[in-house]
Amino acid sequence: MTTLQSPTAEPSLDPDIALSVRGLVKRFPVKEGSFVRRTVGWVEAVSGIDFDVRRGTTMSLVGESGCGKSTTARCVLGLVAPDAGSILFRASPDDEVVDVRTANGSDLRTFRRQAQIVFQDPFASLNPRMTVEQIVAEPLVVHRIGNRSSRSERVRELLELVGLTPRHAARRPAQLSGGQQQRVGIARALALDPSLVVLDEPVSALDVSVQAQILNLLSDLQERLGLTYLFIAHDLSVVHHVSDDVAVMYLGRIVEQGPRDTVFTRPRHPYTQALLSAAPVPDPETERVRTRIILEGDLPSPSNPPSGCRFRTRCPVPDAEQLCASEVPTLRELEPGHRVACHHPQEVGDSVFFA
Repeated sequence: MTTLQSPTAEPSLDPDIALSVRGLVKRFPVKEGSFVRRTVGWVEAVSGIDFDVRRGTTMSLVGESGCGKSTTARCVLGLVAPDAGSILFRASPDDEVVDVRTANGSDLRTFRRQAQIVFQDPFASLNPRMTVEQIVAEPLVVHRIGNRSSRSERVRELLELVGLTPRHAARRPAQLSGGQQQRVGIARALALDPSLVVLDEPVSALDVSVQAQILNLLSDLQERLGLTYLFIAHDLSVVHHVSDDVAVMYLGRIVEQGPRDTVFTRPRHPYTQALLSAAPVPDPETERVRTRIILEGDLPSPSNPPSGCRFRTRCPVPDAEQLCASEVPTLRELEPGHRVACHHPQEVGDSVFFA
């Protein structure tokens, strides 16, 4: 794991790590009142999480809606200002490390070129008044790259790269299918030759058949361009297909983290095991021998989370006790690269969770 220096020292980062997040915290105020809005509480959407994204790989953040995945992604990109923590980024081993939280001026402008995002809803993320050419060329215009002729040529190259043709350049988003709209969003994200792309549930709004096409396209682009992906998702079958590393989030915290195959075949946190047991498997024989874990109770309010382990109110483990209520579990490494935040990590045994 990467060791960060003190805040007063120059930020350092392992050359193999493209993105390093440490102690990330983001809170949102809860306000009441019709005329005078006053803050009556806080929702801690992200509660001190740590993770690294290795260069040229895909790190997936997984969890149910409201667990803080998208907030984390927006903090990483500087779209939302975090309240605490560090976000260190290096585009290539030869580049300088950028602290996203404190970057400004030319450093921030350089970071904006190197880190891009593909949004969940392709239609909502595209300006309906602009043509495809204008949409894809917009990042080039904002960063004052090239002239009109060179930008048009670049747009044609990008459209062909994502599986569209030059004739799509004159169309507007409403004239495209959902899959074509998402391809336009991907082309726009690639316009500035970024090294890091955040994918915020990029296929959840698409038909299943189109999902496979977009996922294959993203995989091909990563291989061809050497891209690093931070993949936000809740569909475990998609995560299993695209990921190198997986971090499972619950109520603003990472509860399990490690290589994809380790997390999917030997989950140690009860929440991860419950998630995997609920994922459908297209093999009837495997489905018959799988262990289903049904969580009881409702998801706690993010504005008033449980003390200690946030999962303890729904935990099916009989050993959950006073320690779980009084002490926050830290991410402990149980095997190389595999970390679990649980006072009573569970062995998988012979149960089948995912295939």
